[in-house]
Amino acid sequence: DGRSGRVAADIMSIKLRELIRNVRACKSAAEERKVIFKECANIRTSFKQKVDSGLRHRNVAKLLYIHMLGYPTHFGQMESLKLIASPKFNEKRIGYLGLMLLLDETQEVLMLVTNCLKNDLKHKNPYIVGLALCSMGNISSADIARDLSNEVIRLFNSGNPYIKKKAALCAIRIIRKVPEMINDFISPAASLLSTKQHCVLVTGIALIIEMLSLKKKVATKFRKLVPNLVRHLKNLLLAGYVSEYDVVGITDPFLQCKIIELLRVLGTGNSKASEQMSDILAQVSINTEPSKNPGNAILYECVQTIMSIEAEDGLRHLAINILGRFLLHRDNNIRYVALNTLCGVIHREPSSIQRHKNHIVDCLKDPDVSIRRRALDLIYALVTKNNVAGLVRELVNYLSVTSGDEEFKRMLTDKIVLVTEKYTPSKLWHLNTLLSLVEIAGDVTRESVSANAVLVIGHNPSLHAYAVHRLYTSMKTQVVPSSTLMRLAIYAIGEYGNHLVSQQSVADANAKRPQESKQPKFTLQTPESVLGTIRHIISRPTCTKKVKAYVLNALIKLSTRFDKSVERQLKDTIKKYTTSMSVELQQRSCEYTKLLEMSDAAIKTKIVGTMPTPERLIKKETKMDGVEEEDPEDEDEDDEDEDDEDEDEEEEEEPVRRRKKPVKKPTKKPKKVPDVKVQPKPQPKPQPNVLFDLDDGAPAQPAAAQPEVDILGGLFGITANGSNGTPAPAPAPAPAPAPAVSQPSAQPQNKSFVIPVYDSQGIKIIFQCKTEASKPGVYRIRAVFTNANPTAVTNFDMKVAVPPWMKKIIKPAQSTTLSPGGQPVYQFLQIMNQSGKASVMKVKLDFVANGSKQSLPPITIDQFQ
Repeated sequence: DGRSGRVAADIMSIKLRELIRNVRACKSAAEERKVIFKECANIRTSFKQKVDSGLRHRNVAKLLYIHMLGYPTHFGQMESLKLIASPKFNEKRIGYLGLMLLLDETQEVLMLVTNCLKNDLKHKNPYIVGLALCSMGNISSADIARDLSNEVIRLFNSGNPYIKKKAALCAIRIIRKVPEMINDFISPAASLLSTKQHCVLVTGIALIIEMLSLKKKVATKFRKLVPNLVRHLKNLLLAGYVSEYDVVGITDPFLQCKIIELLRVLGTGNSKASEQMSDILAQVSINTEPSKNPGNAILYECVQTIMSIEAEDGLRHLAINILGRFLLHRDNNIRYVALNTLCGVIHREPSSIQRHKNHIVDCLKDPDVSIRRRALDLIYALVTKNNVAGLVRELVNYLSVTSGDEEFKRMLTDKIVLVTEKYTPSKLWHLNTLLSLVEIAGDVTRESVSANAVLVIGHNPSLHAYAVHRLYTSMKTQVVPSSTLMRLAIYAIGEYGNHLVSQQSVADANAKRPQESKQPKFTLQTPESVLGTIRHIISRPTCTKKVKAYVLNALIKLSTRFDKSVERQLKDTIKKYTTSMSVELQQRSCEYTKLLEMSDAAIKTKIVGTMPTPERLIKKETKMDGVEEEDPEDEDEDDEDEDDEDEDEEEEEEPVRRRKKPVKKPTKKPKKVPDVKVQPKPQPKPQPNVLFDLDDGAPAQPAAAQPEVDILGGLFGITANGSNGTPAPAPAPAPAPAPAVSQPSAQPQNKSFVIPVYDSQGIKIIFQCKTEASKPGVYRIRAVFTNANPTAVTNFDMKVAVPPWMKKIIKPAQSTTLSPGGQPVYQFLQIMNQSGKASVMKVKLDFVANGSKQSLPPITIDQFQ
């Protein structure tokens, strides 16, 4: 029976090579599954044979191949354990390979192999010892690590370098699973640095680095090894040609990188260790050939170490110059590494990096978008009051020649707006920059650009003439002006159109023209020419409903700024839209036509007078560091009918619409409100006070409004007009319980509070929240990110989620890199909750720290007041 079973098993069994050939010959997935399932059935049958067919290791090898194809192979786990117990090397090797692939540390069956591992660690054959160490280093659990740690420590004293390096790698797994055993490996790890075998040195240094990352306090015990490490590095630098370790003319670059990395860890925060390694770092930086990748890797590690330790100024300048050479390299990876490293050290060596700003600006022209974005972040960090004009000019020039990638262009314009507001040398220069962005980027720019331009113009009367002339000329000369440019120009014409027909204003505007401007000098315009240009604009097929609404606003304002000669033309143009299909345009046209027919010129002049500039600019510049917030209440509901408008334009409506004017208390006594029970209704969307005198898509409000009754206001003792208490009710025929609103309450006040979000791994995040009494349920939030680590945190990204009954608007962060040293990075967002339910949000953080990508679990925030 045994002999017949052996023959049957031999007949069913095929070699691994034949199985691979059969799988590759399959022409469909179904045919492949058929071959795999058939072979799995044969393997199961072979495993059930009570006699040892001698082919068990072949079947396990085939199972490993089937496992790599993604098919279930759990039935072969016990066979792997049986092979490990075999005295034959070829079977033991397949058994350990199956152990590492088919099992993991969470399975209880792994405990059965502990005794086999212990026996093999004492085996005379070094390759069997190596198999056991390799298996422990891959799947060892915490229990196995504790049980066999003494055996591993014993192997550190082995005379075989092969076993030493395997033991060091296995020790890394042990201290990761059982960090409290680090102290047991300090002396064995230090002993590995006294050997001359490169493989043992590399693994020993890797073990020490892992120990220092898990327990920084042990650094004091390893700093005495710095002279030994310096000697090893110097020998590698001065060594001649050694064929065994030579890589394109450099002696063992892997070992050199590891030594320099360990020096960086030991030298950080210690002046004595930093002084001991400064000379050798300078020698390596000067003598390493940068023409090959191994040399660049060594130089990069040198730069990282120099910028981390307490090095002298000359050594740091040398490191910055190495990064400057990297910027000229043809390899995109090397250029990106240089830019990324410069972003992390900009706060320490700004003057040294300034010398390479031309090369950094050239990186904006790179076809690789990741390099362009990193260069943009670095340029933003380089800007100071002394070089803002030159750098912004370079950025604007680059914006004029770039094409495609609208997301990058939008990011570029955002950066330009931030630096101009933070370091503007003059208001005229600030305005010129903003107008250049509108003229060049057009609809790619965010609404904040044109909003800031409006604020700068409004707060500086001396710029009115220049601004309206430049915008009028740009809109008239461009072949296809953007919607953003047309809206901004038409707004300026409506508010300050009188400067277009004034000779003195033309002279003032020409005096403020930049000398390098390519536009012709401004000329005196006539009311007829201005009106003709506006008519030509609205006759374009590309003119949107929003632009036409701006035109109607401008025309009614020009009726008091131009003479009577064009009044008939103004009226005809406005009256043209009384039959428009758009309710908004039709309503405005009808109201403005009636307004033109008013006999009282004083009232008409007051209604269409120059709009006062909001005070948001002053508050923003002093408190928000030049970064704008957006108001979600300014979104327009009716813009969904416009096919020509951009989604970003709809989501980020005019951010300059900041707050409503306080409603004045009516002079007349309000009418009596009957005391009846009314079901609460959802509050209607408030109509924003528009800076451009235009509610984009929402019907215009009548000139006179009836006193508003706020049914829910009684709950808090506040009426709809903002006053405390309620109007005095008329005498009632029968006494009734006093309503809750009869007692006056305090006027709601604005609130400011701070919510701690995250404070771990050297990264701290807080939310600075603000609410306004006029906008209940709206929270303006400034997120502040700081990094206390010695190295930069890159690719930082914060995602925000809110429940269905809430809305959110989030702006991009100022930078995706958190520089070390606690320099804050800001990000602005708003959440709205009009449902009455509790306000809550979740935040998810992703970033790269110390070269490893981390994705944190969502953080729930519900501390809103």
